[in-house]
Amino acid sequence: MDRFEIKEIIKEVLSEMLQLTPADSSQWLPLKSAWEPLGYPSYDALYKDVQRGLFRQGKEVCDRRKPGAKIARIQIDVIAARKRLAVDPAKRRGL
Repeated sequence: MDRFEIKEIIKEVLSEMLQLTPADSSQWLPLKSAWEPLGYPSYDALYKDVQRGLFRQGKEVCDRRKPGAKIARIQIDVIAARKRLAVDPAKRRGL
């Protein structure tokens, strides 16, 4: 079991103890794991949308790289991203 799986188990247990619904919390995943739950055909398609600015920095997308690192470690909040994708593109607020 890796660190990410342990964090998810702890999050589920705490949610049950505090009686939180899934809508009350967020689910941050790395892009490589999030493309399928979001309904994208591939990782590249999701990455292109992130680069285009479809998702807002700090709300749906977060760069979790260490200070001084060159390679980005982008994570996406799956629940917030689903809400953003559900909004009509003509009604989405620009960045």
